[in-house]
Amino acid sequence: MCVFSVIAEVPDRIKKIFEKTVLVPEGIYGFNFYKNGRKAHVVIDDFIPVTRDGELFMSKAKGNELWVILIEKAFAKLHGSYERIIGGLSHEALRDLTGAPAVYYYN
Repeated sequence: MCVFSVIAEVPDRIKKIFEKTVLVPEGIYGFNFYKNGRKAHVVIDDFIPVTRDGELFMSKAKGNELWVILIEKAFAKLHGSYERIIGGLSHEALRDLTGAPAVYYYN
């Protein structure tokens, strides 16, 4: 999800995606996304999928950062599966994460 690097340039953008910005002991997290131009609320738990070797299934965060992994899990839930968020167009992911209009210009 290369779009995360774009969003992370302004930390307030990340905070807007999270319903709350603190870790909760229950391990339940809410996220605010946009799907087809409409606000969509997604709730996930903190069980993160790993491979048989114990490695993270998809994204790997730098250090102890969980935000990438949690947002990715919620984004996969929004779209139906991890498989559906592999690849795709960056401007569409940016639109779904921020709610801002995004277009792609062909050269």
